[in-house]
Amino acid sequence: MYGAFRVGIGGPVGAGKTSLVKGVCDLLPFVRPSISFTTRKIRESEIDGQDYFFVNEDIFHQKIKNNDFLEYQDVYGNMYGTTLESVSSITDSGVDVILEIDYKGMLAVKKVLPLAKSIYIIPPSIEELKKRLVNRAEDELEVINKRMNSSMREMYYAKFADYVLVNDDFDHALNMLKGIIVFNRIIDNDLSSWAKKLINLDNCIV
Repeated sequence: MYGAFRVGIGGPVGAGKTSLVKGVCDLLPFVRPSISFTTRKIRESEIDGQDYFFVNEDIFHQKIKNNDFLEYQDVYGNMYGTTLESVSSITDSGVDVILEIDYKGMLAVKKVLPLAKSIYIIPPSIEELKKRLVNRAEDELEVINKRMNSSMREMYYAKFADYVLVNDDFDHALNMLKGIIVFNRIIDNDLSSWAKKLINLDNCIV
């Protein structure tokens, strides 16, 4: 069985993280997304347990007290978190797991799982990012402006990622993301195989 590795995908709201994660999971049968917990309200197009686990603040904070989370963050007044159990349940089966998280979550995951790869998705321009947020028609203009200000600050942290991917053309960005995951899976498995051979050789030496 192949050893699984972990991928953290971050980026500002509107960069296209969710669409790219869904797209690459559809293309690669050995990749699955980790489902996060959140305290925000469910949207009409979302399904509880499929897009997120929607919980109230009491349940979320109890999970914090129980040390259930690999990472958790307050994003625009709503809590989001990835549990260790949700990640382990995927990787234990030999499947690669993708965590769709913000930049703080990416940094937190790298501290706990230093071998995990981080990929930061950015839009081609600030103007394009605002256009995408407006076209989503999910927020008032005041909220969009707050998100824009926050996004510009967040993009500073792109330099800490292992890879930075510009989502200027979705199909191209999707193919690039697919290539990064496949490449790292091959490298990860080759290193694991090499390490096992060394261990077996060492056991043979008397």
